[in-house]
Amino acid sequence: MSATRWWVAGVVGVMVSVAGCGGATEDAPVAESATSSVVATPLAEKPWDPCTIPDSAVEAAGLDVGSKSTNLFGEAPLSTDWMTCIWTDPEPGSWYFLGMFSGFHSLDDLRRNDRFGQFSKVDDLGGYQFLRADRPSGRSCGMAFEVEKGLVYFVLDTRAASEPAIDPCVEIENIARTTRASLPPISS
Repeated sequence: MSATRWWVAGVVGVMVSVAGCGGATEDAPVAESATSSVVATPLAEKPWDPCTIPDSAVEAAGLDVGSKSTNLFGEAPLSTDWMTCIWTDPEPGSWYFLGMFSGFHSLDDLRRNDRFGQFSKVDDLGGYQFLRADRPSGRSCGMAFEVEKGLVYFVLDTRAASEPAIDPCVEIENIARTTRASLPPISS
């Protein structure tokens, strides 16, 4: 299988992971009909868009600004629950792609997704590092932030035909540290 097909297969794996965080939540309260005249403030129609991170921050994080994409498979949204943005590290020698996802979900929703595990707090960043359970050890890493209006998380996946140049968790922490100021405020 060609390197491009392996890369696309990896992206598809991330997208399937994203889809696993959507949908109904067990034990969630069911909305009752309104009995008062109080009008609720509507939620934002869409989550924060990770593709709005300034190019200068993307470049400072070591990502290829020109590789930015919201969907590698056409114009249709990858998910109705998540805003997505995808970058690679620069050529020549690109060894990974990075997906960033933003949605009206919680860290607990992400933890309940069996495709992710081994969450650990990164105190100085205010986020949580995690691994993809469906990827071989040392080939993928994630970082999640609970923000005021949901969750933002990154997933770094090594291209199938490439060996990691450094530990993916070290690289994703560097990316998160560099782009953190461009993300929505962390929830308190």
